[in-house]
Amino acid sequence: MRLLGSLFFAVVVAAGVGERMNTSLPKQYLPLLGKPVLAYTLEAFERCEAITEVTVVIHPLHEEIFRREILKKYDFRKLRHYVFGGATRQDSVYEGIKLYRDCLEDFVLIHDGVRPLISEGIIKRCVEEVAQFEAVCVAIPSVDTLKLSPDGKTIEGTLDRRKVWRAQTPQAFRVSLILEALERAQKEGFCGTDDASLVERLGFPVRIVLGSEENLKITTPQDFLIAEEMLRWRIRWSR
Repeated sequence: MRLLGSLFFAVVVAAGVGERMNTSLPKQYLPLLGKPVLAYTLEAFERCEAITEVTVVIHPLHEEIFRREILKKYDFRKLRHYVFGGATRQDSVYEGIKLYRDCLEDFVLIHDGVRPLISEGIIKRCVEEVAQFEAVCVAIPSVDTLKLSPDGKTIEGTLDRRKVWRAQTPQAFRVSLILEALERAQKEGFCGTDDASLVERLGFPVRIVLGSEENLKITTPQDFLIAEEMLRWRIRWSR
């Protein structure tokens, strides 16, 4: 499927070591109801008709695990490449995006490999919005009261939660735009907390795409338990 004659690629970042999970196996390869976390993530992009191909960024030390647990066990037709990540997530994203230097006018969706419950609907909305606005970020509004505390000890004020959104992934961009943002950040020694922040530094507006509480990032053992329960409910209601 093409929109406005463009192609839509996905770069799935799965190069983390998962220190906070306290497990010997990296969290992206942990079994979630019998299937690796990363496999669920890749399945979502595999199902989405708009996505042309997928590149996975992995840790250099995880190649054997990746080949054994993902490549050999699953037939992902859209998974065309895997590359090794860098020292930071930003470096890893750059390694994946560089593959598309010859596709500057096309688009790329960047997604965390440990967000396995991403829905096909959110991916489709990203595709539709990025084709129009060139830079989008999946996010959800904050439901909690937000306090400002520069020192982590004393509250200095209360933020207006109506103006605060919690960023998720995918974050999607025209390839030429995110490459420019990554290379400028590299040149200037800037490390952002997400991909959209790099584009924001260029003064380019980033459009919000509504995400979901289900699209959680598995970081801690508690997150893993929540993801399992959400997946059980999803499977139950799909029957």
